[in-house]
Amino acid sequence: MLLKKMITFLSVISFSILMGCGQQERELVVGNYTDEQTIVYSANRMTDKEKIDDFKTMIEASAITNERPEGLPHYVVTINNPAESTMELMVNFWVSGNNKFVFSKGIESREYFEVDEEYIKDVNELLE
Repeated sequence: MLLKKMITFLSVISFSILMGCGQQERELVVGNYTDEQTIVYSANRMTDKEKIDDFKTMIEASAITNERPEGLPHYVVTINNPAESTMELMVNFWVSGNNKFVFSKGIESREYFEVDEEYIKDVNELLE
């Protein structure tokens, strides 16, 4: 009886470990608007936890700006958690003429932020 319980326990643990290994946690995806209602996302997905956390830190550290971009955003970046079917963050980026990035958080936000100069290189690399 003890052997049967131990085999069942080990089977359940092994199955749980295998299920956990197959699931992705979070992913960062870059896309472009083709029109007001359509976003085409890149097939490339970043899953590096440290880089995703660095991106979130950059977004949170950015200051509000009075600049008001016009037209559709040039890029959209989302952080998704496919295992939980959730979107953790959505950021719309506009590239201004002086190589600065202005962004809004969420879908219809009217609050705009400017990427701090120390992060411009990182954002350029991300959006390439």
